Amino acid sequence: MPSTDREARLRKAVLWLKKKDPTTKKIIQTIGPCTHKMMGKPYYVLIRSVISQQLSVKAARTMEDRVKEYYGNGKQFPKPEVFLKLSKAQLRKAGLSFAKIQTVKLISKAYLDGTISDRKLSKLDDIQVLELLCSIKGVGPWTAEMVLMSSLDRWDHFSYNDLILRKSIQNNYGISMNSKKEILEFTSGFSPYRTIFSWYLWRAWEGIQNL
Repeated sequence: MPSTDREARLRKAVLWLKKKDPTTKKIIQTIGPCTHKMMGKPYYVLIRSVISQQLSVKAARTMEDRVKEYYGNGKQFPKPEVFLKLSKAQLRKAGLSFAKIQTVKLISKAYLDGTISDRKLSKLDDIQVLELLCSIKGVGPWTAEMVLMSSLDRWDHFSYNDLILRKSIQNNYGISMNSKKEILEFTSGFSPYRTIFSWYLWRAWEGIQNL
């Protein structure tokens, strides 16, 4: 969609969220306009998310940069056919665990045999995307949700599997970060803009860390 149309939709979503409750309004007023942007194509975000699993932002970025530098062109991840040819030792050199190496190779194989393609993912509905991606060993709900939220531009997702989101919920709304039922019930009230709400939760937590 044209950027101007998307920007107008974003403004509409933010206005809607502002009316939810005083806490959400305060968060939005503190952070300002939503600048939620896509990180890249599904393949890129999928590989990036696998690398980031259970790592700090800094550690994930270091590993991501190594993979790009060693085996990509310095700016992009290797293509699926390149990943498949790389040995475990080569990928271990970049810092990937054996489990992540297996997952990256399975993703690459799925892209090469046509099980997955960026175009196919863009045409599936949200549930179908989650089911297809999670059918690959090593790709869990969080990884699949990051593809939806950060590549396919789907606006109605909250990832309970994202630790930062849960911490931000606890800090801002007083709901225990370990209370899955309560968090999911609470965030369901932010549909159809749970992704945009999540963007503000991420920014709010970053703000706390930078104080």
